[in-house]
Amino acid sequence: MIYMHFESPPTPHFISAGEALYRRGDRHKKRSSIGVFDMLFVVSGRLYLMEENQHYIIDENQLLILSPDKIHQGYKLCDSETKFYWLHMGCAGSYYESEHLHPAKKIVNKSLFRDTMFYITLPKYIQLTEEKGKLLRSFIEPLLMFSINKYSNATEKFRTRLNPLQQQQHFLNILNLLNTDSKFSNAPDDLAAEIMQYMQNHYHTSFTMQDLARKFNFHPVHMIRCMKNSYHVTPIQALTTIRLEKGKELLLTTAMSVQDISEAVGFSSCSYFIKQFKAAYHTTPSQFRQEIQSHF
Repeated sequence: MIYMHFESPPTPHFISAGEALYRRGDRHKKRSSIGVFDMLFVVSGRLYLMEENQHYIIDENQLLILSPDKIHQGYKLCDSETKFYWLHMGCAGSYYESEHLHPAKKIVNKSLFRDTMFYITLPKYIQLTEEKGKLLRSFIEPLLMFSINKYSNATEKFRTRLNPLQQQQHFLNILNLLNTDSKFSNAPDDLAAEIMQYMQNHYHTSFTMQDLARKFNFHPVHMIRCMKNSYHVTPIQALTTIRLEKGKELLLTTAMSVQDISEAVGFSSCSYFIKQFKAAYHTTPSQFRQEIQSHF
């Protein structure tokens, strides 16, 4: 199983939701790097979706969360009438996908005036029980804003009775229902947590594993082992991910050049930033910015 790990705060937030009714023979549209997470929950029928090269069959009471920076599309026509809910959510913080159930280590902060970091872990693709499926529908339905009907080829807009804060409260109920990692939410691992916190605060500066070892007064091998046990990545891998996510944020929110962004987030060269960005997101920074801007 693939899990999606969201660093919080900031907590993932609700953007919009709707329902869709597909006829037999309809297919989900192709979309690329839409910039939001797309949660799909099938009420009846079956959807055939692929994300990059991974194929999914989504049946009744099954849920799939599509990533904001990947291509997804229907790879096969619906073989029966299919009704599903879709929900768009955003995440201003970092996230990553893993085959491991992340233990959601509590990131230790020694100040009373700083947030305590934690992870929200959601399954990317899951079969819900009938009871959980009903509960999820009860949380989603008050959030519905749009109805897409392929029979009439029309999209209807709803007027929700919830104010923005109430919408977020309903969405938090959804996160709590799907969160697979809550039993680990207070598991202590001070060293790995402090290493992660340090890198999040100093990602824009240049440092090596030896620098981290001197900073925390531990052998690099021990630090790597702690990070891999807690986060399933080495410190350098985690640092690269943090820098890439910060770089992606600057691509979306500023007009800075790719060269300036690479320097701002701590990469030693622009070419290395582009290489790592393409390896992680299967597109270059410039192409990513253009693709996002084309949707607006």
